[in-house]
Amino acid sequence: MSMLSALARAEAMEAMEAVPLTAFRHRRLSDRPLVIVPLTMAGEAGAPLAAIAGTSRRSPTLLVVPQPRNRDHRFAFAAGLGQIVTQYIDSFRQDRRGEGAKSRYTDAPQILLPNPGGIKALADLGRMCRFRSTSGPYAVPQVVPEFGRWLTFLVEQAEQAGTSVLLPVTGLLAEHWATGQSSLEDQNLASLMAWIAPPPGVGVEQAMADAENPDVCPPAGPATSPQFDNRELAPAIKRFDTAEDEQALAAAEQELRELVAEQVHPTWRIVWDAVALLRSVPQAPRAARRFEDDCFAFTRFCDYQDSGAALPQRKRDTAIGAARRLSRLERALESFEADKAFDDPFVLADRRSVGEAFAGPVTQAEPGRVQIGAGNRRLPRPLVAVRTEDPVRLTPGTRLISPDMPAGHKAQIVSVQPEGEATLIVVEVTGGMGRARIPQAGSVPVLGQRLAYLPDPGWRPSPQWPADEGTAWTHHGAGPDQESTTSQDDAAEGWGHDD
Repeated sequence: MSMLSALARAEAMEAMEAVPLTAFRHRRLSDRPLVIVPLTMAGEAGAPLAAIAGTSRRSPTLLVVPQPRNRDHRFAFAAGLGQIVTQYIDSFRQDRRGEGAKSRYTDAPQILLPNPGGIKALADLGRMCRFRSTSGPYAVPQVVPEFGRWLTFLVEQAEQAGTSVLLPVTGLLAEHWATGQSSLEDQNLASLMAWIAPPPGVGVEQAMADAENPDVCPPAGPATSPQFDNRELAPAIKRFDTAEDEQALAAAEQELRELVAEQVHPTWRIVWDAVALLRSVPQAPRAARRFEDDCFAFTRFCDYQDSGAALPQRKRDTAIGAARRLSRLERALESFEADKAFDDPFVLADRRSVGEAFAGPVTQAEPGRVQIGAGNRRLPRPLVAVRTEDPVRLTPGTRLISPDMPAGHKAQIVSVQPEGEATLIVVEVTGGMGRARIPQAGSVPVLGQRLAYLPDPGWRPSPQWPADEGTAWTHHGAGPDQESTTSQDDAAEGWGHDD
């Protein structure tokens, strides 16, 4: 946590009111998101209990598993939820533009969940569904494995910083507001909303107390309250299991639906309240460009699904696949952090406070400096010196971008020298000056101009990965002289892409 973030939390605690951390909302909010509130049975891994889903606050669909330990009931639930999700996804496959590698759908789905636990619940459900067979013994409906593959795709996209296809609402709120509670407590949606927008006429203290009382505000899932499980859910499931005729069975199932509805509807309402609140925050300028990356990823996966050769994703990555994934996630995080700082003065100030960016006036300038490049070509390479009082952790050679200069402006640190209580940073301008021998007007900082710089996230070269067959057997499979100890279940992990 940076100094400014800690200060914002202290101010929130003192005022008993959430404090904005950013000037913009850095995630895109769809005009028609699909909200899902999943519930799982406590103590039963991969046993869904219920889910409420829909694209409208007023017309949700509630799905309940009468007996979560029953395989047929679980997959009937998966088929029902799968129909909702796949129909929602297909609705975004109407408008496609471009040709060849640039062809993409113009819109992409967005699924919102109450908290990060919901993403874990969907990941478990996707793994349970995507390996199922639609024929032979224990066959499941056709939509189930397709639903599992889509869930896995969405969960994998959610790991990437800056994406907007699968998001926890608590994460969206915590990115924009600081509260007086811990980051762990911020994962409680009701408690977080109590800080940001308590009900009319109710103070933050009372709203927080209500949010933490499961009888007043049931948990947002995916696990239900232990008191509810022991006092109401377990007896209701037992009555369903022991029903002796169709009438008793229907009555027990209806009782379960009513019990579960009481648990999920409060969270459903809070999620939509949070969405309305987030819409009031202006969207950051660069969020639209990141959404284009979501559209490309969505298009590629749709094409793969339509190819007729779609296989379930691996349970575990290979060594090279894991390295590729880690590299991709690191690059996405760097790009997202840079985009936020570029767009948002609050985020830029936060990075300046920890030495990851700097700002100050230009105290020296050499706008006419040139270098001789290949073929005796004269290249403009102006030098400017920026005097800053910010702590600086950047080193010579770091490539820079600036939100205060025209688009395309590139620079590089030449030297970092202390100057009393300040620091003098000499910067060489390397791009964004046009193609003429003389830089375009306004493309080079001038004496006395105040500007900020932060590291360019795209300067690192792309790593070169060896093929799977080129890796040592210790990182790929059994050795040539050793018997494989892979079980039949693990053998299925070879399905899908390596990355």
